[in-house]
Amino acid sequence: RSLLGLMLGYVRRGAVRGALSTVRVANIGSPARPPPLVQPAPAVQGRRIDLRGLSTGNRPSKASKESWSFAAEIVGNASLAGKGIRITAGEVLKVIDLAASYAACVHAGHPTCTTLAFDHVELLVPILHGDLLHLDSRVANVGNTSIVVQVVGRKWDLLTRQWIYTLEAFVTFVALGPDKRPTIVPTLETGSEEEEELRAFLQARSLLNEQYEAEQIAMQQPGALDKFTPDAVNKGHNEYVRMKDTTLMLRKNFLPRALNHLGTVFGGDLLEWMDSAAVACASHFTRNPHMITIAMDRVFFHKPIRPTDVLELKAVVAYSRRHCINVEVQVDVLTPPFADKSDEKLAINRSHRGRFHVLSLSEAGYKQPVGIGLSVQDEEERLRYAKASHAFNFWRNQQDTAKSFNRGMYGDGVSHAPWGVQLLS
Repeated sequence: RSLLGLMLGYVRRGAVRGALSTVRVANIGSPARPPPLVQPAPAVQGRRIDLRGLSTGNRPSKASKESWSFAAEIVGNASLAGKGIRITAGEVLKVIDLAASYAACVHAGHPTCTTLAFDHVELLVPILHGDLLHLDSRVANVGNTSIVVQVVGRKWDLLTRQWIYTLEAFVTFVALGPDKRPTIVPTLETGSEEEEELRAFLQARSLLNEQYEAEQIAMQQPGALDKFTPDAVNKGHNEYVRMKDTTLMLRKNFLPRALNHLGTVFGGDLLEWMDSAAVACASHFTRNPHMITIAMDRVFFHKPIRPTDVLELKAVVAYSRRHCINVEVQVDVLTPPFADKSDEKLAINRSHRGRFHVLSLSEAGYKQPVGIGLSVQDEEERLRYAKASHAFNFWRNQQDTAKSFNRGMYGDGVSHAPWGVQLLS
């Protein structure tokens, strides 16, 4: 009897620890589980969903405020609080992904939404260890199977007792059905003037993205770079490093603790890994350990990562300016033969790609000139440099588009609560 009682005690304590370990992000004021949708299932033909079987007219609709939620965390390491040390961009991106996924699942009506892409994200306002970070998230636009979630971040400033506008991100998700294939999502109702303005802003960004992709592809045409020369900021340095010599190669696989509820590696952990690799690559190029990511350009998730996959990351400095380094990061998935019985050879597939803008700082935290030039010698390096230069200038000019839609300015202080609280009042 004593042995049986001891075993039952271990089982009870293990269950309590397992329940506590599942708590990740507090979503106060939102339902614990998204309510189920009452809608007919779309017709399935083989492994593809027939979208024609469910027209826009009989799709259910939801208002944007129905998907609103917020996440609030004391970010970073508590032991470093009050020392003025920034947290890494990867930690912030992970929290953004968590907050956005909840809003997407609420709108879809089921908890199976996977991250497809991160749009251009700027982290210009420093977020320090110990800061209170508040993230509001809501659905901003939808397609047939995709959901675009807007995330607005503010941090609490102790001196002014105000919320400081810190970041804005747009994350795209795809809703999956029981067969793990894309499924129809409800349409989005926009009632207020602010929501209509947000939708117009997203449409303008979508057109800019299409223009950006078309111009990037045009650079690959024969003869497109015959007259291309590196920028003036890359001239006059005493030291130059060839682009291929800046390459950083990493290889790893993720443990089961990094898996999400779909059994694949959590996208936030992948973003954190890509960010740390970009910062390390920039540090090796500049020989400066004080580097910080201030922006990220359109990271795409092409392939889900299974726990048996091995990831190979390649980071290379593609563009250099006076204070900022543009690092291109590409992640490939190496699938061993035992994980895919259809092929006896090691399968290599491109999974994730993106650009990270890394700022050079001094030990005191001020901007510091890079002081090293980037040498471009062959056609592959010229194409990579030209694309990175085009990306930098293209998105810098996009700031005018944001201002034309009266978007908030980073660093602005507001004395009232974040807008999500007012949305429900």
